Amino acid sequence: MTSERRYLDGHACLFPELAADWETLLERAEGLASVVGLLPAIEGHPAAQGAKGRTRPSGIDLDAVRTAARAKAPAGAACLVAEARCATVDLAGDTKAAASIVERRLRGIDR
Repeated sequence: MTSERRYLDGHACLFPELAADWETLLERAEGLASVVGLLPAIEGHPAAQGAKGRTRPSGIDLDAVRTAARAKAPAGAACLVAEARCATVDLAGDTKAAASIVERRLRGIDR
């Protein structure tokens, strides 16, 4: 089950009216990532070398970044949901339930 179906009722984000902003941010981030691969090819450009004079990698593998993000997304979403649930029950005055949620997270039961 995808995070969108499980937590967001099928929407791509919690506030659907912000979905266009999210898409724009994603496109710009990927555009910047593709530019990183061009900089080391420019002779003498200060960005061509990283810390301590080491040459930077020639580019970013966007497919690898997407794959890693997809793999980590369910755990990240579950963590955010648990944090929201904990804050909600705590604000409602149920400190025992909040403590239980925190305990489950610390023990790795609710991951």
